[in-house]
This record gives sequence, structure tokens and C-alpha cells, in this order.
Amino acid sequence: SLQLPLAPRARALCVMAGGGMQFVDLEGPKDPKGPPSLSGVGTPSASEQANLTGAGGGAVGGGGGGGAGAGAAGAAAGAARASASAIADFFSTARNPKVCFFHVLFKVAAFVCYFFGRHILTSYVLTFIMTVVLCAFDFWTVKNITGRLLVGMRWWNDIKEDGSSQWYFESIADESTIDPKDKSIFWGALYAWPILWLVFLILNFLSFSWDWLLLIIMVFVFAAANVVGYWKCSKDQKRQMAEWAKSQAVRAVVSNWF
Repeated sequence: SLQLPLAPRARALCVMAGGGMQFVDLEGPKDPKGPPSLSGVGTPSASEQANLTGAGGGAVGGGGGGGAGAGAAGAAAGAARASASAIADFFSTARNPKVCFFHVLFKVAAFVCYFFGRHILTSYVLTFIMTVVLCAFDFWTVKNITGRLLVGMRWWNDIKEDGSSQWYFESIADESTIDPKDKSIFWGALYAWPILWLVFLILNFLSFSWDWLLLIIMVFVFAAANVVGYWKCSKDQKRQMAEWAKSQAVRAVVSNWF
């Protein structure tokens, strides 16, 4: 036998047999009918068309729902970024932005802990402990740090051996050195904090929520103690400023006479 080089698609074998050449097709016989016709496929029935339409609509609806969910998430993220930017801009205009931030931080944290723990976690013990701890942090921070740095005041109360209490006040001599934005943030948050818990106290008293009423009373006492302390300190500062102004006036008159 003899193999001849042929085209790739024409795979045949030449065989010398009986003085003549005979070709043998190695790929087998071809299908004379050709490729199958599509004419046998009929049009879908009405029920099949309805099923196809429903499937397509469900896919489109699912895609629309996913798009709406992504749009809502994007809108929420944008609102959160805008709120954070607004808060940062508000505190950045103060002379002591970090002190102002911490003056408000523990108050917001205590309120969020109370609201989240009461209405979402519904855990009284955990909410009570965390809220009281955060309010204690806020009380100490306002009493010893933020009041001194933002408005130049500090107060404390000393209990004597006989049981009587003695108030002590410290205030800055020159009030003009205090930044107006620092002052407004300090006094605004200081007075708004007990008012908020006073509203909660009234609402829980009217709804007979005695367990939560105990927690609210403790938070209100923390907040009111700082209000009373700084209110007395402010009165003492004004008295000192008035006495200083009188002494300066007397000194000026005496110097003009002599």
C-alpha cells in the first residue's frame, strides 16, 4: 500500500490492488441527509409563552429590586458621610475641637447605649451597667477637664468631719480669653443633657416603668450635679469680676486725685 499526502479534511487511503488504485475513506460514510433541519421545531404554545414571559419578568424584577437596594445603601452611605463631615466642620471652628468633641462624646454614647440596650437588646442589667459607667465618665470629664479648658472653671465639694459640705470654685481671671464657640458648646451641652433625661423621667413615670425609672434618676443626678456646680461657679466668677471691676475703678479714681 501507498499513502499519499492529502488535505486535512480529505482523509483517504490509496491502496494498490490488482494493478489499479482504490481509495478507502477513513472517516466513514457521510450522512446524505445533511444537518438536521429546524423546520420540525414548532412555535411554542400559549402556556409555554406565558412561562417564558413570567421567567423573564421575574429576572427583570429581581434585577430592579437589587438595583433599588444598592441605591438605598448608597444613599445611606452618602448621608452618613455628609453627617460626619458636618460634625467635623462644626467642631473644627472651635479653639479646642478635641475637648469639645469629648465634652459631647460620652453624652451621646450613654444615650445610644440606653436606647439600643432598652429597645433592641432588651437587656436591663447590661444597659444599666453600661449607661451608668458612661455617665460617670461624662461626669468626671466635664467636672475636671472640659470645664477648665473650655470656660476656665472648676468646682469641687468637700465633705467635712461634722458632715457639712464646703464648695470650692476656681475660675479664670480674664474671661475675654475664652473662645465664644467653646463657651457655647460647653453650656449648651451642659444644660441640654439633664433636660433630656428629665423628659425621659416624666415619660417613664407616666408609663409606670419603675425599673427603667431608677436608671434614669441616676443619670439625671449625674447631669444635674455638674449643672449645679458650674452654675454656682459661674455666679462666683461674676462676683469676683464685679469686685475686681470695683477695685479697678476705685484705684483709677484715687490715682487721678493724687
